[in-house]
Amino acid sequence: MTLAKVTQENVHIFIPLKVAMVTELLSKNNNISWQAALIEVYNSRTYSVLEKEDTKLWYEGVSYLYMGIESEKNGEKFDI
Repeated sequence: MTLAKVTQENVHIFIPLKVAMVTELLSKNNNISWQAALIEVYNSRTYSVLEKEDTKLWYEGVSYLYMGIESEKNGEKFDI
């Protein structure tokens, strides 16, 4: 059996679960509502890179994505 290749057309399959998990971490760790955390995720540079299959950021773990968003918030450089 051959596994399907991840492309720009199907990378969206991986994103919602990762976004939900990162949102949960942001909400709990920053004591903000889930909705505020979700908006923060969607407005982040990390999310815009996550959407692009060729960056392979979709392959990274939730902790790595969370660190990227926190680094952005703190004005720190985070190579993604």
